[in-house]
Amino acid sequence: MEWLQQLIQNEVMYHFVVAVAIVVAFTLLSSPIKALLQWMGRKVFARTETKLDDLILEVVRKNVRLLMVLIGLHIAVQEIRKGLTAKDITALQMVNYAEAILYIVVVLVVLKVVLGIVHVFINWYLDKIADAGGSQLRLTLGPLTNKIMNLLFGLVAFIIMLDHFGINIGSLLVSLGVGSLAVALAAQDTLANMIAGFVILVDRPFRVGDRIELPSGQIGDVQHIGLRSTRILNFDNNLIIVPNSDLVKGRIVNYAYPHNQMRVMLKVGVAYGTDAAKVRTLLLDLARSHPDILADPAPEVFFTAMNDSSIEFSLVARASDFTKRFKAECDLREQVYTKFAEEGIEIPFPQRVIHMKPSA
Repeated sequence: MEWLQQLIQNEVMYHFVVAVAIVVAFTLLSSPIKALLQWMGRKVFARTETKLDDLILEVVRKNVRLLMVLIGLHIAVQEIRKGLTAKDITALQMVNYAEAILYIVVVLVVLKVVLGIVHVFINWYLDKIADAGGSQLRLTLGPLTNKIMNLLFGLVAFIIMLDHFGINIGSLLVSLGVGSLAVALAAQDTLANMIAGFVILVDRPFRVGDRIELPSGQIGDVQHIGLRSTRILNFDNNLIIVPNSDLVKGRIVNYAYPHNQMRVMLKVGVAYGTDAAKVRTLLLDLARSHPDILADPAPEVFFTAMNDSSIEFSLVARASDFTKRFKAECDLREQVYTKFAEEGIEIPFPQRVIHMKPSA
């Protein structure tokens, strides 16, 4: 046991051995902690409705061993310092260097964990949007958002390290502020469109495939929602590219939300003296027999006007989808024209009665 007594008497060696034991202990302790977190994931987080907590837990589990080793190294360095005196200049410098390197590594590891959690949250949220029909925007926004988060958090970590080592970061922050202001002023339109694209992503006033009407009166189907602009295909098969900021500020009519059903209205004028009940019955029969007209809500016919040359009836029904409205109205017009001709119902021309006053 002489070696043990010599070890105890040699204070530097004693604290060094204790430091090594601390690092080994924390390294071995990481395995039970990982197992505990895995058990918690199965017993607690697996019961929740969302998978977000499971994903965050997995990010933490992957870095448990590294974090535990770093904690052990930090405590070990402090333990070694206890055995040093002011005369051990070289050893103290090495310990100081070790602490500095260890601090940088800790900051980088914490940055890695935080970024992992942030990326998991962003990807989880964008996956939800993709499931609701926003896959195009998810592919566009996902990589860009992750890169922006990497830049921001990396910059914060860099500033924290500089501040820890006593480097004045005031001038750096001022330079960054001025530079950011200059970039923002130079690219304000692009930034406005990007922010508007994010607003469209979150608020979801329309999705890819929806038919919308723009403030200008143009109507088309949404083909792509990007960060800067939205592409809309009109009925002439031309692509309308609209900046996202205009869509956010304007009043948009979405024909596909909250459901795809769309009103079909057909106005028919018949001659005075025509049997109104017969007209109503014919219109309802034609609407009910059309495959694209819904039975619920049921089609209805209204006597809407008494014009100069005709009495007017309006057929109001619902098409099963907004893409079928135009064809349904065209079919019904043709069927009404044919049926009225068969039944002898007159669709009159405009008429004027002129009275000639005899000359004196």
